[in-house]
Amino acid sequence: MGVLNRLSATREALHGWVLATLAANMLLIVSGAVVRLTGSGLGCPTWPHCAAGSFVPHESMGIHGAIEFGNRLLTFVLLLTSAMAVVAATRTRAAGNVRTLAWVALVAIPVQAVIGGLSVLAGLNPFIVALHLLLSVAIILVAVKLVWVVGRHETAEVDGLAMGLVRAVVAATLVVMWLGTIVTGSGPNAGDAGARRTGFHLETVTRLHSISVWILVILTVAALLVATGRRIAPMRRWALILLGVEIFQAVIGYAQYFAHLNPWLVIWHMVGVSLCAAATGALWAGIRPFQAPDLAPPRQS
Repeated sequence: MGVLNRLSATREALHGWVLATLAANMLLIVSGAVVRLTGSGLGCPTWPHCAAGSFVPHESMGIHGAIEFGNRLLTFVLLLTSAMAVVAATRTRAAGNVRTLAWVALVAIPVQAVIGGLSVLAGLNPFIVALHLLLSVAIILVAVKLVWVVGRHETAEVDGLAMGLVRAVVAATLVVMWLGTIVTGSGPNAGDAGARRTGFHLETVTRLHSISVWILVILTVAALLVATGRRIAPMRRWALILLGVEIFQAVIGYAQYFAHLNPWLVIWHMVGVSLCAAATGALWAGIRPFQAPDLAPPRQS
């Protein structure tokens, strides 16, 4: 029982499992990029089986089957880490919001698996594939909030302007990532040579994506200036980190455009997506709305 308690009945164990959940979901974004860029999206041509009558790939399916199957195996890692986070939150009698967030992260994993399966059955329909990525980003935001609450990281009370700016950054981040999936679905690296494309003009959607990135950068700079001027330490720290990730993403994004979507640059861009999601989550988790003190007079007995 000693080992079991250390794995699931301490605050340190809970913190470890929520960190593992965050890391695994960030890894899923990168591994999905590897699947797409190697043309292995239909390496397992059906779902939930990998091949007809078999959950594992046949040797004849080659490297593409192995890559896609490896990506599918990550689902079990995600299930393990998120399920253990739920167990640890329950056994440590964590606060209600911790247990709720842990359950949200757990339930989202099978939903994610179903969306991935539907994308395969639909021949890598780019709009379904986009949902696959966006759900990963949402799970990362939840996991970061869990890490913040469980690890007792610093948070600061902020006024309406600062809170509104951060919420605008979160919304703009989601728009940027959604438009990024549209660019991917309109370009040549859709996961399989025969995969359906969006039909949108690649240069047009790329420009829209670029404009959304610059709007995000402007909002992040505004958040950084407000946090600096008002000495909101956690907001300033994470706005600065997020701005650094955005600059990295912009450099990689322009480089891959002029390098005609070089696969290695695209993979680094997806690493940036996972880092951007995590930094955005940290910026959001690091603040809370200002609560005015209760000035109501005490009741007369």
